[in-house]
Amino acid sequence: MDNWAGIGLPVQTRIPLFRLVVLKLKKGDVIPVAMGTVSWWFNDGDSEFVVWGSTVQGIMGGFSPEFLSRAYKMNKDEANKLAKIQTGVLIIKLQEGKTMPKPNENNTNKLVYNIEAALPDILVKNGGQVTTSTEAKFPFLDQVELSAKLVKLNANAMFSPTYTTDSSVQLIYFVKGIGQIQIVGINGKQVLDTEVKPGHLLVVPRFFVVAKLAGGGGLESFSVTTSRK
Repeated sequence: MDNWAGIGLPVQTRIPLFRLVVLKLKKGDVIPVAMGTVSWWFNDGDSEFVVWGSTVQGIMGGFSPEFLSRAYKMNKDEANKLAKIQTGVLIIKLQEGKTMPKPNENNTNKLVYNIEAALPDILVKNGGQVTTSTEAKFPFLDQVELSAKLVKLNANAMFSPTYTTDSSVQLIYFVKGIGQIQIVGINGKQVLDTEVKPGHLLVVPRFFVVAKLAGGGGLESFSVTTSRK
């Protein structure tokens, strides 16, 4: 796996500018991308590279060059360039001969947290483990007000019914194994009972209770919660 990410950190100037930081990624890396930050993601290997996030076009493209030139005191050419900066499709193939900026290891160590390498918060013999990434462990998460959790269940193990007490929403992505998941709503009625496998993505609404049961090959899932804790 040889993947890179380019993060454009906003710089406070008259014209919107960004300082590019290039990060080298590996399995288990958590990278918070704050609001107002631009990013690109590059797969330089043969393995699958999955990225979570919003895929909308830049908001500047919705304004006319005339409005942008008045708002940011630009000339016509500068405003037109800003309005049309996102003209390509979402996923593109790098043309032969083109190169990408190289990652800087110092930046990677500061801005990336590897949840795979972290010590588990909960470890149950023959049951599995739970590892979290919160603001306390990775202060950079404070900028996005999110937290992450990696759950690895051994064969036929169960993740008991749980819910968040701070009205946060949970997004669960299944990365390995096959299992069963049940979700119960705040009225006590079951809203979901289904088999899950790699590539499945589920949303658990506020105060809903979720339980997971691993199959014979175990079950691994990664979740993001709209809470820093």
